[in-house]
Amino acid sequence: MKPNTFYDFPIGDLENSVRFAIFGIPWDSNSTNVIGNTRNAPRKLRDLSSFLGRSTEKGNNIMEFNAADFGDVSVFSSLPDLTRERISIMVKEIIPWKQSYPILVMIGGDHYCSFPVIKALDEKRTELNQEKFGVLIFDAHLDYYDKWLDVERDFHCTVSKRISEIKNITAENIAIIGVRDMDPIEIEEAEKDNVFFIPSYKFFQDSNSNTLLKQIKKIINHFKNHGITNLYISIDIDCLDGGTSPGTPYAIPGGFRYRDLWLMLEKVIHEFNIIGFDVVEVAPDLDTRSKITQVTAIKLIVETMGFINQKYK
Repeated sequence: MKPNTFYDFPIGDLENSVRFAIFGIPWDSNSTNVIGNTRNAPRKLRDLSSFLGRSTEKGNNIMEFNAADFGDVSVFSSLPDLTRERISIMVKEIIPWKQSYPILVMIGGDHYCSFPVIKALDEKRTELNQEKFGVLIFDAHLDYYDKWLDVERDFHCTVSKRISEIKNITAENIAIIGVRDMDPIEIEEAEKDNVFFIPSYKFFQDSNSNTLLKQIKKIINHFKNHGITNLYISIDIDCLDGGTSPGTPYAIPGGFRYRDLWLMLEKVIHEFNIIGFDVVEVAPDLDTRSKITQVTAIKLIVETMGFINQKYK
């Protein structure tokens, strides 16, 4: 019997080149919160995707996206070093790189899962002498602690800091968008490293419809001014308003509406070459009976794939 795959896409293998390589990381051992099982999100999103429409909002046939599901990384909750190694193997070897490499689509897990993926991607691209890339993060939190409780370096609240330390990325080539729950120590650390971030309120300062577009332009200009043409996008579901997407361990009020994020993704993808993206911090056990947070995450994944796919037609 065929395993359940995201949108019933075929199972990935090393012999067939695909545009989108989907994989899950069912790992949430790096969370500071005791509620919310984000490790269940890869399986739950796969299950729920079977019940949703097969077209994007713009009418693109999702089943023609040339995507494959490579399953989940083997996770060992009490062995983080081994889990990081398994993630690196998935990115570097299991996902085929024989021809034009696929665009990575990772489903987490807590937000720390993004770090080993991005690190392995940077190492592989360096090995292949490919251009450096920037990282665009949508998040309610800066996640820029150097150490959590002055001890732990590898937690979801340190993920942006760890990403900024990756050799060919650096702090100046990341952007964190939608932040609204921060500690002073994080802000000081981010400002010291010259990290570009935009608090959520700046997108909603007035009722002028151009406010959002102005902020989008700032994001685009930030990367272009640093010579970035390739981007990895990381979407923490809590960047959305906690009232509309409550199924996450740290739901925070004052976030983006789905349509705001949808538009930002469309505009950014039009300007850059996307080499990978992820959606993290979805906790199915905290969601409403309608499963709106999970549906939103699925829609973000396929709509992002649709925006990318349009560029290659």
